[in-house]
Amino acid sequence: MADQLRILVTNDDGVDAPGIKHLERIARELSNDVWVVAPAGNQSGVGHKFTLGTELSLDQRDKRVFAIEGTPADCVAIGMTHVLKDKPADVVLSGINRGQNIADIVHCSGTAAGAREGVLQGAIGIALSQSMDFSDEHLIEWDCSEQYGAAAIRSILEHHDAHDVYYNVNFPRCAAADVSGIELVPHQRFSKSAFEYYPSDNDGHFFVTILKTPTPLDAEADCVRLLEHNAITVTPMKLQQSDFEAINALKGKLSLTD
Repeated sequence: MADQLRILVTNDDGVDAPGIKHLERIARELSNDVWVVAPAGNQSGVGHKFTLGTELSLDQRDKRVFAIEGTPADCVAIGMTHVLKDKPADVVLSGINRGQNIADIVHCSGTAAGAREGVLQGAIGIALSQSMDFSDEHLIEWDCSEQYGAAAIRSILEHHDAHDVYYNVNFPRCAAADVSGIELVPHQRFSKSAFEYYPSDNDGHFFVTILKTPTPLDAEADCVRLLEHNAITVTPMKLQQSDFEAINALKGKLSLTD
């Protein structure tokens, strides 16, 4: 595998973020052919945004490391169709994100979008995030993801057999020695949006942020609980988002007449 697998690494925290340095090292445990194309700065929360209609410069930082003033989706598209156009990557790894990407938060996650765009470009896409306590944003331990990152990715690659699925992986906030295992979890829904208005100390200014994690709709699918019990969680995510039950239920019922 090490001689054949081509891996493209990206993230949304920026090319100089600690997490992508860890992920690059992990990728090199899996392959000798590792490339990095990542945003020049922080692009957290941009989702699957593309920088359309704007020229993007490619800054080569090293032989196989490039930075772009754009989003994770930009980076994967440029990486697959330009940097690696003669031989596109087999696998796109996105992360390691600084903080967990769980439940409905994946909808705005640039980390998840990097993996998703990887699948859309024909690769296997895996997003990886390291859980942290956001009450102390200066404290994050990478021990767990560094220790088990390669094993988790290798296991997913070994069993992957779907062309329209990407994977969302979250590592718990614990020492590597305390990891309880790896668990498959469905995409979890929250009871409401995780995002709220937060006024700042400057008059007339505000933030939109996550003040607290909402209650899960389904306790049995509670990835928060599993992370708190030191499990690495893996959620396969489909590109096909149609609700076929709703399509069948509505057939023949919609009309443009009274």
